[in-house]
Amino acid sequence: MDASIIIPTYYSWDKLQSCLDCLASQTVEAERFEIIVVNNAPSDPTPKDFRLPSNAQVLTEDKPGSYAARNRGIAAAQAELLFFTDSDCLPVPEYVESGLRIAQDHPDIGRFGGDVVLVPNGPEWTSVELYDYHFGLAQKKWVERGRAVTANLIARRYMFDRIGLFNGEVLSGGDMEWNDRATAAGEPIVFAADAIVQHPARGSLQEFATKVRRIEGARIRRNARRGALNYVPPIQKLIPSFRIFTKMRKDPDLNFRQALGVWRVQYILRLVMISETVRLLWFKQSDVRK
Repeated sequence: MDASIIIPTYYSWDKLQSCLDCLASQTVEAERFEIIVVNNAPSDPTPKDFRLPSNAQVLTEDKPGSYAARNRGIAAAQAELLFFTDSDCLPVPEYVESGLRIAQDHPDIGRFGGDVVLVPNGPEWTSVELYDYHFGLAQKKWVERGRAVTANLIARRYMFDRIGLFNGEVLSGGDMEWNDRATAAGEPIVFAADAIVQHPARGSLQEFATKVRRIEGARIRRNARRGALNYVPPIQKLIPSFRIFTKMRKDPDLNFRQALGVWRVQYILRLVMISETVRLLWFKQSDVRK
């Protein structure tokens, strides 16, 4: 077994089916890798008509959180090289082959960040999707900072023996926290440009708002545990950033309407972040310190 691919899922069988269909069409023979799906919603069993590849299995993790689910997958994995992706990702046909190649080419490297390419949900990019494309996930930049998101992380098993598992107590940011531990331990990371997964850009403003609230809440609680809680929300961010609009206008791939749409989405999400900061720091102080 050359590779184990670990995928947490939570009420996302339709998206997961597309992900598994991509993994069933890899350039590497199915006998060389296994797929471990970890269902993080025990009350939502596998649908009867679900198409499970011959080299895949579905496990269950009762503890809430995708990182707890990933830890369950690590425990069950047979291979020494572990691939992590998400149920809404679409691995390209060369995904596994490219990951195996870069691991072979860099035998002394314990972790790799594969590329994550955003794609629109329909024939045309919406303003929200364009915002995600320009301000969202940039895996190469994360790798340059010693990090990689678990939408496309490849790691050797010994990394988890040395660094430890993902923090199964958190619901967000566990991939960055694990990578920070690895970087602090002196473990380098390499960008795997050809090990690509496609990821549909977020198409809903509500999705982004939920993500902003989750990340801001995690940041504030993390600061509270370190005793670095700041009770002054960034009110200055109420002023629109015309620098962002100017930057978008300089992009040759965006017309004026698209640049304006991206700028509008960015400002709305700034307001969401400020309101969440105010809510947690001024009205939910007891919750912040949990």
